[in-house]
Amino acid sequence: MHIDSNLSHVLLHEQENLSRQTAYTQNQALITPPPSDQDLERIEQAKRTAPQDIVEFNGIEIDLETLNNESGDDEDILDVRTTTPREMAELSLDLYIDGSLSYDEYSMLAFQSELHPGFDATIGALTGERAEPDRPRDYIAEWEDRYDFERRYPSDNEKTLKQIDRILGVLQSLERPLDFVA
Repeated sequence: MHIDSNLSHVLLHEQENLSRQTAYTQNQALITPPPSDQDLERIEQAKRTAPQDIVEFNGIEIDLETLNNESGDDEDILDVRTTTPREMAELSLDLYIDGSLSYDEYSMLAFQSELHPGFDATIGALTGERAEPDRPRDYIAEWEDRYDFERRYPSDNEKTLKQIDRILGVLQSLERPLDFVA
């Protein structure tokens, strides 16, 4: 079926007019009455007696649910001794955002060569290894090895050893859980 372009333009214009009219003429807004004094009192009482997941202490909000992880659900706890390259790339961004790492340190930690699509054809071809970005690694041991290598064979950049030492310190601090009472 062939529709004349002038006619299709008129039909489209009519359709737009109809949709505008129905949108503005249908005034069926639901109006909720304000809560009564009894309802407000009941809501306030429920707020006071409800357990709180987040408490404020000296101006700092503390999430008690993650602080007291008593549910046995340890999915959110990251063990840097068994972290995959994918997880380390995400963790490094978090550490940069919260100020634990400088941008250069973040760049060093976030670079995971096995995440590169050409790993097998380049580095993997030279080393005989295939990319395994989901295999857990001990990143503390890897950065300790890198620190020892940099001490034995220093690069031209004198900041590199300090950056590696700082990254290693941050990773080691993640290994030790914080112990404080709120």
